[in-house]
Amino acid sequence: MINPNFKHLRVFIEIARRGSFRNAANALHLSEPATSQAITQLESLIKVKLLDRTTRSVRLTEAGLTFLIDAEKMLDGMDRAIVGLRDFAASGRERVSLACLSSTVFHLLPPVLVEMKRLYPAINVIFLDDTMRGILRSLENSDCDLAIVSEDSLTKAELTIPLVEDTFQLVCSRDHPLGAKREVTGHDLSAHELLLLRRGSGIRDVFDRAIEPLGIDLKIVYETTQVHTLLGLVEAGLGVTVLPSMLCPGPSNTALAVRPIQNPLVSRRLGIVFPEGKEPSPAAQLLAEVVRQTVGSETMIKPCGVHSICL
Repeated sequence: MINPNFKHLRVFIEIARRGSFRNAANALHLSEPATSQAITQLESLIKVKLLDRTTRSVRLTEAGLTFLIDAEKMLDGMDRAIVGLRDFAASGRERVSLACLSSTVFHLLPPVLVEMKRLYPAINVIFLDDTMRGILRSLENSDCDLAIVSEDSLTKAELTIPLVEDTFQLVCSRDHPLGAKREVTGHDLSAHELLLLRRGSGIRDVFDRAIEPLGIDLKIVYETTQVHTLLGLVEAGLGVTVLPSMLCPGPSNTALAVRPIQNPLVSRRLGIVFPEGKEPSPAAQLLAEVVRQTVGSETMIKPCGVHSICL
């Protein structure tokens, strides 16, 4: 039985990009019959029509447009894996991949990578910043050797090595009424227009679960996927927002004020997890230990509101 393979995907992608079987065949150094046969096999195996063909043109079907995105991702992932394998074989260096929440990269990773380079120069650390959902997929597929994530009971992401507690804080413009308070409450928030990250993001989920028991109505006027956009809207005076301390602007930003939140106290626990059912490599274990020691060190500067919980 023939299964879909990377040759099928390459032929499909080239046809989609070049708009003809002939041009795709030339680019891949194949004959036109071989190119046509590859697409026929692919459509037969997945039982979905991917291309509409006429004597003059080739167009992607709606299913083909959707499949093209996934096919390009799969090929790109394979190409990167092959390049990494060749680099490893050529250099003799060990390689370890770390997936990390985008919201933690700026503060946690630089000192960790510096320490890894100092202690273990023969280990290459490859890191991928992603959302919680993306990292969970990477862990499930064993696409990374370890990850720094937010503990989440709903997704059963239990930390193997706890690192920090990251409390959420209010961010508002300097002249906003809440900026005059030493700390704010959930009821204070309900009296003002809120700008938040969109539902479905790990950060928003943590905030929603913390505020729900209070039974208060929030006036959410804007939602976005980008923190920089959120802070720009706040600075323009369009509302206030709530973010983990890792993402709050520092003291050098004189246009914005950051205030702690009480009742509810909102926080997330960050730490290291490994892919389930996969024995961590020696390089992965060394990296995990360097992360633990570096983040737990008293000399590491953390944003106000972030506290070490390393064991």
